[in-house]
Amino acid sequence: MTKALFLIAAAVVAAPVAAQTTPATQPAPSNSKKSDVNKLVCQRQDEIGSRLSAKKVCMTVQEWQEFRSQNRENLERWQQSAGTRTSG
Repeated sequence: MTKALFLIAAAVVAAPVAAQTTPATQPAPSNSKKSDVNKLVCQRQDEIGSRLSAKKVCMTVQEWQEFRSQNRENLERWQQSAGTRTSG
C-alpha cells in the first residue's frame, strides 16, 4: 500500500515539475489580449526517467495556462487527501 502511494505521489509531483521547463519561444508582448492567448508556444519537456530524452510540446498560451492550473489543482487535492488518510 505504501509503495502504491509513493508511485502515485511521484506521478503527481512529476507532472508539474515537467511542466515548469523554460519555453523555447517567449510570448511577445502585444496590445491585443485576444490574439495573445491564441499564440502558439512550444516548450521542451524532459522525459521522466531519462536524462537525455526530451520532447517538444506546443500549445496555445491559454492551453498552457489551463494545463498548469489543472496540475496545481491535482497537486493540492493530493496533498489535502494525503494528510487525512490513516495507515492500515
